[in-house]
Amino acid sequence: MSFTVNTLRNVTTACQQMRDHIKTIVFRPDNHKTLDITFGPTVAAELIGRTPEALAKAEAKGRLPQPKQQANGRRYYTLEDLTQIREALGIHVGKQADEDAVVLAVQNFKGGVGKSTITKHLADYLALHGYRVLVIDCDPQASTTTMFDIQPETLIDDEQTLGAFLSPRSTFSDFSQTIRDTPWPTIKIVPSSLGLQDAEWDLTATLREGGQAVREGLQALRIGIASVTKDFDVILLDPPPAMGFLGLNVMAAATGLLIPVPARQLDYLSTIHFMDTIADNIEILEENGTPVDYGFIRVVCSAFSPSKPGENDMWRIMQATYAGLLLGQPILASEEIKNATQAFRSIYESKPSASHQTYTRCRDNLDAVFAEVEQQIRQQWPSTSLTADSSVGVAA
Repeated sequence: MSFTVNTLRNVTTACQQMRDHIKTIVFRPDNHKTLDITFGPTVAAELIGRTPEALAKAEAKGRLPQPKQQANGRRYYTLEDLTQIREALGIHVGKQADEDAVVLAVQNFKGGVGKSTITKHLADYLALHGYRVLVIDCDPQASTTTMFDIQPETLIDDEQTLGAFLSPRSTFSDFSQTIRDTPWPTIKIVPSSLGLQDAEWDLTATLREGGQAVREGLQALRIGIASVTKDFDVILLDPPPAMGFLGLNVMAAATGLLIPVPARQLDYLSTIHFMDTIADNIEILEENGTPVDYGFIRVVCSAFSPSKPGENDMWRIMQATYAGLLLGQPILASEEIKNATQAFRSIYESKPSASHQTYTRCRDNLDAVFAEVEQQIRQQWPSTSLTADSSVGVAA
């Protein structure tokens, strides 16, 4: 073995051991993430779309079970409780059974724009609000997979992976078997694995065959998603940071696009190239029999620091140039987000690392941003569009 290969292998082993050590500290005692999220009556009622008084009334009448109580007598609810309450009260949040999931790609070629962090936080936000979510990690770097407490290297000998499904050389064709559970009861994940890069090479090889082989290669992910699209409300795609065959598969499968752009000049300029490349590649897909027409495209300003004059200037430029596409709220830069992701968590499953006020400000900001995305998602379903919103449910 060469010096270079041996050195890289040793570094990889050391990093994996350190990662496992960190996880034993973060996820004690079983080295796995568990959700210990609870909600008081006010927050629980807000997430369900009711008042605390309405919940208490339904509990008093026996329509709902009595909530759990802490030692001091304070009532609280778990995530599973919220799901059961929605079912008991007939509150249906997502799409109708005959409608398809919205397939949303969080995409930008520029590194460091917060793509995986946004995917994780958006998934958790949607789950908290009652949606059934599938996350598909299409990035061989597997950042999103790791945040959901799955180690990519554990899948190296597993045939039931996204890489095996996408590879034209593979005989594995049951996309549903690539789906894994997460600590969140209403979030599933198709994790990235070490074989995903191999699948990219195999898909690229179809170019030599041309014709039908290329079309099948470009539509592989779309075909897989089509087999489970009735089982979820929202499917989030975390694409690779490059436009190879994996990226083209993501573009072909998506029905909506969310583009993170920090308020920095280089990121703004690189996104110009990204959007031009996206348009070029959609034309390539259509020329190869794979039509693409997104229901919505939105740009979100990520990691925004309003105290920095240069970023304020870029924010104004973004408002002028992305008119009609830019979300009204930027995602504010926050140490709370950094600290949460270092612990393999999102803000929604972590506790304040600094002051409670700072944590609340960060979470309120994310809620406002994702509420805009949620509105775009709901407009894609006839049953929950702005003219026919069925999320109100039955009065408690």
